[in-house]
Amino acid sequence: MSSYNKKSMLSILAPEVLLHVMSFLPLTDVYRIRSVCKTWQAMGEEYIFLRIREQRNTVDVKIGDKRRGVIVKLVPHSYDRANRIVEFRPISMTAVPMTVDATNPFSTCHRRMQIHFSEWKSSSQASDLVTAAASASNTSISLQDKALILFHMGYNPALERTYELPSWGPSESPDHFVGDKGLILSLSYVHPSTLNDPSAAGVSFYSYPNHTTSIPTNSPPHIQIQWLRVTLSWILSGIRSDIAQTQIYPQRYGRLSHALARHGCFKYDPLSEPVLSHIVHNETDEPWSAHQQQHSRPASICDHPRAASLHFPTINDTFSDASSSTSSDPENDTIEDVEEHLPAELIEYVQVHTHECHTRLSRLQHMLEGAGVDALVLWKYTFAKSYVVGNGSLVGEEDVVRRIQDSENEWRLKRISLTRRLGIAQ
Repeated sequence: MSSYNKKSMLSILAPEVLLHVMSFLPLTDVYRIRSVCKTWQAMGEEYIFLRIREQRNTVDVKIGDKRRGVIVKLVPHSYDRANRIVEFRPISMTAVPMTVDATNPFSTCHRRMQIHFSEWKSSSQASDLVTAAASASNTSISLQDKALILFHMGYNPALERTYELPSWGPSESPDHFVGDKGLILSLSYVHPSTLNDPSAAGVSFYSYPNHTTSIPTNSPPHIQIQWLRVTLSWILSGIRSDIAQTQIYPQRYGRLSHALARHGCFKYDPLSEPVLSHIVHNETDEPWSAHQQQHSRPASICDHPRAASLHFPTINDTFSDASSSTSSDPENDTIEDVEEHLPAELIEYVQVHTHECHTRLSRLQHMLEGAGVDALVLWKYTFAKSYVVGNGSLVGEEDVVRRIQDSENEWRLKRISLTRRLGIAQ
């Protein structure tokens, strides 16, 4: 039987059979097998969202440090099929104080936060070396070596990734955004005197503060998380570190780059707040994209009335629609040369801040990659985190890169020695 016929048989497999098979697989395997064909891709990705919602998985936004911080829990809210994005929203819209000690008016403020998916901690990525070290006696391997193995081998970049909170000075817009390759978080700062006054306004990312505003600035505000949008790869990369993250809103970023290039802007920070604001609010995807979604995608399994309880549609419900057309992959679609209107404020911002196209984090990542070190290891080191978020670090970026490179090279040699000592086959 030819490979073409095999592929055709796989692509016409009844949805209820395929979804039943997926129910026995871990999410990481479902994510991998979705690459078989377009139909499997669309069904597999929505199935991942439905299982996350069925299992009541959450995302914890941890504001501040581990001992004195606050946690805001978010639950799955919706799935955007066009952009393949899962949106989480807070269980409660209550604003949390930004100060470390809410009872002390002179307390310091939180400056950093972490975003964790609930399944990341329970996922096991233990290697043979960690298992062997845990069962080895103290005579064959020292406690110091055991701690070194756990430090390096038990490291999960997703759990250590740290984000810097945006500035909370007076502005026209109360909305702020924090972004990464696979996520965008929307939050707002609410001053204590305006918690019961939703009419209080703010100004813009692009202009200077309006000094006529009535918003007080003598006390730190409260933080209110609005929503979190993530790619499926962001969720699964914390479960399996070998799953690479994909870019969130790739078409919108592509159109923005093309539009900025027409104005002579070729370098910009894609994670700056004005850019993130434009990406988020540019919801009018091209007509050709909407046409593809209407005519070339199979019917959504989320639209079925039984989808919430993971009772999926039968072959008579959706298979006729799925097999009569071919689904498109929005991440691989060609960006058409369409004119996109950009706000004058955004163009001016990019032109003025073109020299800031590289942040502390992006510079460190490029320097580590140039030194032959995986850029993801920087979250393993506290001094590197402090430098990225600007938390009183006195070391320069060259020193940070050198210390990380020396530590990783030392661990590489030490790992070979420990592997041989514990009798583990390489």
